[in-house]
Amino acid sequence: MHVRFLSDGSEYRSYGGGSMSQKKETGGIFWWAVLITLLMGVATFCWFFSIMVFSQPEKPFNYNLLAKCGKLTPLRPYSLYTAPAGKALSASDVMAEFLAYTEPQIGLRNDLLKRAYLKNHQHEQPAYLVGSFRVMEVRPLAGTDVFAQGWVLRARATDFEDVDMEFVMPGLVSAEAPCAEGDVIKLEKRTYAALLNVQRLSAERFCATVVPLAYQTVVFGDGKSRGLEPPERLNIGAAWPLTRDPGPSGEGAGIAVTRP
Repeated sequence: MHVRFLSDGSEYRSYGGGSMSQKKETGGIFWWAVLITLLMGVATFCWFFSIMVFSQPEKPFNYNLLAKCGKLTPLRPYSLYTAPAGKALSASDVMAEFLAYTEPQIGLRNDLLKRAYLKNHQHEQPAYLVGSFRVMEVRPLAGTDVFAQGWVLRARATDFEDVDMEFVMPGLVSAEAPCAEGDVIKLEKRTYAALLNVQRLSAERFCATVVPLAYQTVVFGDGKSRGLEPPERLNIGAAWPLTRDPGPSGEGAGIAVTRP
């Protein structure tokens, strides 16, 4: 006697490792691979983004992000004995070096100057401005300036009138202006007035912004010693230069602060 049972074939799908179970396992591996790939992409992006932010602190977005995260490198208060050696540039040297630059090249050079300053010149030696300059304007710094506290003066080279100079004195607390219109100040190598920005004013006129790295002491012609302090934070997105262009004749400098 032969007994036969009707079957729908489900036992083969349940125990035979058929096509349905294989598709289910393959689908899980695929989505895991997609997830791992996305995570690797995010990790790679974060790695490159962090390198970009830390390596280019002169960019306003990067600088503000580092400031919010508390990762800004404090500006080192150099003294006359610890300031970087650097090289000295006269007003004519500044003209000779920047005259052939295009605007994008000047912008790139200014970025490198600011980057070196914000990193305390660990990898790049500063360039120090030297020479005699006649003061055209001096005013206290405000919150809208790159440096929020202190004083800034604008002067013109006495031996090369196509180059103006801005001398920033951060942290200088004084109700009296450190110098007056018409005064002649002399920057020496030991003043350590580091170049921060060079602005082309016209085809053959430039303005160089400098800040002394030896913050403890700045002495002008009156012989008085003035103590400065490195800023804790800069308004890095503010306009350069800090003062208005007085023009070739020097008559547009605005109201200068004079000594009483």
